[in-house]
Amino acid sequence: MSPRWPRTHMWFTVKDQPIFAWAGLWRVSDEWGPVYSGVMMDCNEAIRPVHDRMPVLLMPDEYDRWLNGTIDDAIAFLDRCFPDVLVEMTRTDKLWVKR
Repeated sequence: MSPRWPRTHMWFTVKDQPIFAWAGLWRVSDEWGPVYSGVMMDCNEAIRPVHDRMPVLLMPDEYDRWLNGTIDDAIAFLDRCFPDVLVEMTRTDKLWVKR
């Protein structure tokens, strides 16, 4: 995917939420100790200009279902599209540097 502008650092927020949650999984690894992985999904239209994937974002009324639900509840989050109108994206002037 080729961006429409030079790649810069971006800030993403959820409208009207001072803080939001990104669904994740963790476990204790014999090799590294506690490890964590954020769960990703196909992007919505708000994110599409900059990436084809996005985190599974949770609204406050969904926290309990993510933390205490069944595996089917967790998988269902991958099938829903996070509302485009709730995503706010702010582009910075700081360019990504290839290393």
